Amino acid sequence: MLSARPARPPLRRAPTFEPGERFAHAVFALAGAVSLVVLGLVLGYVLWRAWPAFEANGFSYFGQHQDPDLAGELGLATQQPVGVSFRQLHAWPAIYGTLLTTGGAILLGLPFSLLTSIFVAELAPRPLARLMQPLIRVMAAVPSVVWGLFGLLVLAPFVDRVLISDDLASRYARVVPLRGESLLLGIVVLVCMTVPFQIAIFTDALRAVPAPWREGGRALGLDAWRVTVKILLPVIRPAIATGVVLATGRAIGEAIALSMTAGSIAFVPNPLDRLVFLLEPAHPLASMFVDYNSEGLVQGALAADLFSFAALILLSALAMMLAVRLALAPVRARGGVL
Repeated sequence: MLSARPARPPLRRAPTFEPGERFAHAVFALAGAVSLVVLGLVLGYVLWRAWPAFEANGFSYFGQHQDPDLAGELGLATQQPVGVSFRQLHAWPAIYGTLLTTGGAILLGLPFSLLTSIFVAELAPRPLARLMQPLIRVMAAVPSVVWGLFGLLVLAPFVDRVLISDDLASRYARVVPLRGESLLLGIVVLVCMTVPFQIAIFTDALRAVPAPWREGGRALGLDAWRVTVKILLPVIRPAIATGVVLATGRAIGEAIALSMTAGSIAFVPNPLDRLVFLLEPAHPLASMFVDYNSEGLVQGALAADLFSFAALILLSALAMMLAVRLALAPVRARGGVL
């Protein structure tokens, strides 16, 4: 008996497009190519301008520099090494300040964002949900300078008056000046900036889950909260990761608001100071661009330092997005949302 040959899979035909669709396809492809070229040019230019700082400093680039503003406030003498720009910057205080402000904002904001998005998408009465959603989107679109002014003019005096006593300020006066503009205030302002952004993404993702998934959970006897926790949240893991990455990118690159609220002093907050640690100033990477911009435009060494900070921000954001995308590829393949 002759064995039957396995049937060959049908050949996949190339998609056919109408003339209008071909034009739109070409326009979108061109826009994507232009975006990649622009991104490559920006990254190449930033690395080119930053290379002198990396080459000149070596591993000492990640050391700590002496901030003349801090030295002046403490009444300390400053010594300028021969042949080195006085304001030649090193990255560690700025990297540490960025990790503290961004990490603190994400750790505080993520649980609040998730709970709020669950309430808006699944639990809130429809009239209330219809009212909250546009308000959340408006808050997400508020410019950073507005949040910075709110922190500087409203929250900073409150922190200075309520949390920093005269005795506490005098005890730390020879170490670092304590005032309202601090690590705590920078974290609070970043939370206000990133939480609405995350809520909008998480809410849209929850509403994008097909209705039969909810109905299946209800048929098994689960209430609305357990359906959300057991079924919906695992499905929208890619959306949660995307929201966290985008919020982290915005927090890392925030300059104006942090320059106004975080203290703008290259000090390394010490966790051994306990709660005072939150009241100490910080100087994140992006805020350096605002504080040293006028000098960086004319001083070659300082300009290279500022471009090196920009390179660190760019590379860290790209690496984080790539890592999350690779980690979530299997979840997307199984049908995760976003």
